[in-house]
Amino acid sequence: MKLTSLIKTVVITSFLFLIDSAAFAQFSHPGITLKKSDLDRIKYQIDAKIEPWYSSYQTMLADSKSSYNYTVLGKSTFTEVGRDNGVNYGAWNSDIRAAYYNALQWYITKDTRHAEKAIEIFKAWSNITDVTSNGTNSLSGGVGYIMIEAAEIIKGTYSGWAAADIKKFGDMLVYPGYSTTTAPSGGSFYWMAYQGDAGRHGNQGLSGWRTVMAMGIFLDNQIMYDRALRYMQGLPARTDDIPYPSQVNKSVAITASDDYADTYSTTKLNNTPNYGFNDQINNYIWPNGQCQESSRDQQHVMFGMGLLISMSEMAWNQGTNLYGHNNSRLLKGLEYNMRYNISSIQTYPDQPSAWIPTVASSEFVVGFDRTGRWYSKAISPIGIGGIDVRPVFEMAVGHYLDRGLNTTTETKWLTRTRDKSIETSGYEKAGWSNDAIGWGALTARRVQDCKGDPISGFTNTLPTYAMNVLPMTIEAENFDYSPINGNGRTYFDDGAGNRGNQYRTTEDADIDICTEGGYNLGWLTPGEWYTYTVYVPETKTYDIAVRYSANNNNGKIKFSFGGADKTSEVTLVSTAGWQNWQSQTIAQGVLLSKGVQSLRVFIAGTGTSFNLNNFTISNSTFCAAPDVEATNSASNLKAGLAYDYYEGTWTTLPNFNALTSLQSGTSATVKIGNTTEPANFGYDFKGYIQIKTEGTYTFYTSSDDGSSLSISGAKIVNNDGKHGVVEASGSICLQKGYHPINVNYFNGGGGKALSASYSGPNITKKTLADLYYLPDGIVLGEEDIKELEALFEVYPVPVSSTLTIQSSSAINGIVELFDNSGKLIFTKVLDGDKTLDLSDLSKGIYVLKFTNEEGTIVKKIIKN
Repeated sequence: MKLTSLIKTVVITSFLFLIDSAAFAQFSHPGITLKKSDLDRIKYQIDAKIEPWYSSYQTMLADSKSSYNYTVLGKSTFTEVGRDNGVNYGAWNSDIRAAYYNALQWYITKDTRHAEKAIEIFKAWSNITDVTSNGTNSLSGGVGYIMIEAAEIIKGTYSGWAAADIKKFGDMLVYPGYSTTTAPSGGSFYWMAYQGDAGRHGNQGLSGWRTVMAMGIFLDNQIMYDRALRYMQGLPARTDDIPYPSQVNKSVAITASDDYADTYSTTKLNNTPNYGFNDQINNYIWPNGQCQESSRDQQHVMFGMGLLISMSEMAWNQGTNLYGHNNSRLLKGLEYNMRYNISSIQTYPDQPSAWIPTVASSEFVVGFDRTGRWYSKAISPIGIGGIDVRPVFEMAVGHYLDRGLNTTTETKWLTRTRDKSIETSGYEKAGWSNDAIGWGALTARRVQDCKGDPISGFTNTLPTYAMNVLPMTIEAENFDYSPINGNGRTYFDDGAGNRGNQYRTTEDADIDICTEGGYNLGWLTPGEWYTYTVYVPETKTYDIAVRYSANNNNGKIKFSFGGADKTSEVTLVSTAGWQNWQSQTIAQGVLLSKGVQSLRVFIAGTGTSFNLNNFTISNSTFCAAPDVEATNSASNLKAGLAYDYYEGTWTTLPNFNALTSLQSGTSATVKIGNTTEPANFGYDFKGYIQIKTEGTYTFYTSSDDGSSLSISGAKIVNNDGKHGVVEASGSICLQKGYHPINVNYFNGGGGKALSASYSGPNITKKTLADLYYLPDGIVLGEEDIKELEALFEVYPVPVSSTLTIQSSSAINGIVELFDNSGKLIFTKVLDGDKTLDLSDLSKGIYVLKFTNEEGTIVKKIIKN
């Protein structure tokens, strides 16, 4: 291995000690609750139609505020917004949602009309000078959050927002001007929110602090950002900023009382600098997990914790683990309060009855809050079980569980609440008013095994978040990033510290300077691994090659995708030196399924054997040799049917010719239609092709009378998770089994033939069985696919509400429901849950399509 220069290390280390990180703003953009890698994940999962992202997105699209045709309600003449007095408040709440949805739509679709609609909204509100309040200043200022979230996405991803307009919008947020020494008597969002709330329940102050933190990121204002962050952490205000509130109250007399809490009048006791009130993490969530508002009602509890979740996500995106503050106090609060709420509406084997924390059980703590105004006596049942009102759970599950920071046991009640909410109301929606951005299944759901975030490198010590989109070459040192040490989550290294002391010096991964330029992973030991989040745009085969150096022949490497091994352990031959680089192909024809997923590189072999510079995933034309066992094909196969769109009639089609032997270049052809139809004659065929022999098949379309054909599309689509797609004509590597086929043909002048030509090794055996056709997802002649029928049974039919799916084997796959015209009603991933709620459907005939690795089955469903 190449030794690191001691002199260079000393110089770099000395320079870093001279930098005062508080002296300049350094933020990742976009970086409030959505980074660029998060936006990438959203976009690509939708592009690939992966659940639950796709269905959640479809629901959001149903909201008219997602449209670039949305009518902006704000006006440049508006100078006031008032939560308490309602001035322009309805227009504000509508427009902030429209700005946020159009910002998301811009990134997902890349349609600039969405970005311009968001900018139109920003401009309409850029003349606000007065955010009014009847005393709830922080809560009133807090309503700026969603608008700022939208502005951050547009500013960070779209170049069309003019600098002058960005400045005007930013100036509006801090009107009449930002200061670290003098506060105006009134003003816009910042000046309403900058002190939190020293005299009320915690959610009110937290609402303002969330907006201050988001504003600091958007404005690149480190002092403003630190103001919110430090307050949450219970730290004193920066000495170069306005002090925090310091008044400490004394409880005087009870002014109101119920079974759960007493309310007191108060008087000023003394001034304690940086005292901290109900809107600090440690004061809002008590050491046992009880919330400061637990004796008030459960909806405010969920509101307050939702505010802490979104602030913690902002801080995480900027490199601070606020989620983990004080031994993950936030998670403790979520588990305590969600156990109380969810057990009131759902029983579990380990919780057969509702859990009610009491003083007698020592599970409820009595005492005064931080303001001295409220004395908690018992947990309040008001609003209990209303888990669907405020959609705040996906983001917390995404962090604590999906980032691998906590176990399923430690997140049990949080996860159960999220899952029950989906069961009762579907994926998270927009939520209440301006409390939370919502749509958690779309924006906050993380991908399994992706514990960190993909990066392309670092800029000024900050990670450059970006999805790895295949095919591409990935630098080995750019494994997934985590703000806290990712050892054991985003990678595994068997020793502490970075032995090369290069590049990612806070990690335990060993990185060295590479003689080819950049860096390389070094000191690689068997058992170590590294994870990279990647997007596979289409299901098809890929080749994998590595760029490495090896001092011996003892090293091995292996690749997995989505948690499944895709290669065996491959020996890397010696390059006769730690910095002598060469490339080696690891595997060819590796089938990858479309969607965002983890790519994991495993180090194997014996000893420390090789360094890794990068690896390349490229498109493949390789197809593995087929199995050669004998297969019999039925001789009395039935014909399919084709639909004539011009005549509106059905035509019986012949089958593929049965072949008694397979030789390279042999083919089977079936004619579709005839030569007597007019020029605008067209077909839309959907069905199955059954492959009995694995190999490479070339599919093509042609006319058998020499006339010109206009083909809008011809697909052989392999939904078994093992192969890819051929458009129009081309080759595809197919394994044995049923493969959906779709042919669209319009404006032809003559008959059309669809041919399949086998180009694998010469094999004596029977092969293509037949080709089935069906219109718009409706199966005709289901007796022809009895092999698939054994996998899948549904009842009752007719169905009135709940449809049950039954199989002799485990059911895992995708269910699609179509109406009788072929319109898609919904898509659901069937993974353990074997029921479908059809109670909201109108009466009529529907088509249910089930697809998994065994094939595709389609059934008619009658809804009463």
